[in-house]
Order: sequence, then C-alpha cells, then structure tokens
Amino acid sequence: MSIPYLVRKKVSVIGGNKKVRWYAVQKKLQERGGKTEEDVARIVAERAGFREGEVQGILTDVSLVLGELLAEGYSVNLKGIGTFQVALTSPGAERPEDVTPATVEVSRIYFIADRWLTRQIRKMKFLSLIHISEPTRLAL
Repeated sequence: MSIPYLVRKKVSVIGGNKKVRWYAVQKKLQERGGKTEEDVARIVAERAGFREGEVQGILTDVSLVLGELLAEGYSVNLKGIGTFQVALTSPGAERPEDVTPATVEVSRIYFIADRWLTRQIRKMKFLSLIHISEPTRLAL
C-alpha cells in the first residue's frame, strides 16, 4: 500500500527575505469525506465473520461509551488505535478561587495514536503523483 502525494510550493517571508520551498503534501484519495463507519463495519465484518449490522452496532456503542467516559473525566485508550483525551480551558483569573466550574470549558477532544498504529503508518511507501500521466493521476 502506498500513500500518494503531490508537491506544493510554499513561500516564506522572514525578515523581508522571500524564500520559496517545495514540500510533499498528502493527496486525498477522495473529493470529500473519506471512509465511514459503514465502510469500517463492512471490512471488519468480512475479516471477522460477523454481520455488518452487528459491527455497526458495536461501533455505535463504542462511540457512546467513549463520549460518556470522556464526559466523566477519563482518558480512553483503545489498544492498537490510541488514546482519546479532553483538554480543558478557562479564562485567566487573578486568584485560584476565581476559577470555578462555571468558567471551565472543554477546549477540544484530542487523539494520540497508539505507537503500534504510528509505526504501521510510518512503514508506508509513497507514490509521487507528479510523475504519473494525467489520466492515471485523475483515476486515483
């Protein structure tokens, strides 16, 4: 499996000096979206011998439980996938006692990939789309 990439120009202006650099950027394999839970359920069902509907139900339940556990303040580690955590923020206060539950909010939910998953992705090969004929590139 290979990850296709394109080469894009980026211009940096630092201290009045204009510098042009070229960088690899990921070529999305689809216009919008990506793979959905239905796609994941179908693939898992084919590999594991379950019905697709069963896997979709499990994925839905995992999502609900993940939300509940995060809302209770837990981080959630899914072995081989990664850890989900909640980051909190509040406005700055002059005194600690001025930071109250009413001033605290969730700034984001973030994901840290499992080391195994990261290693698997880093093993990927790369495919330069700049060296592929236009009809072949458009087909990707």
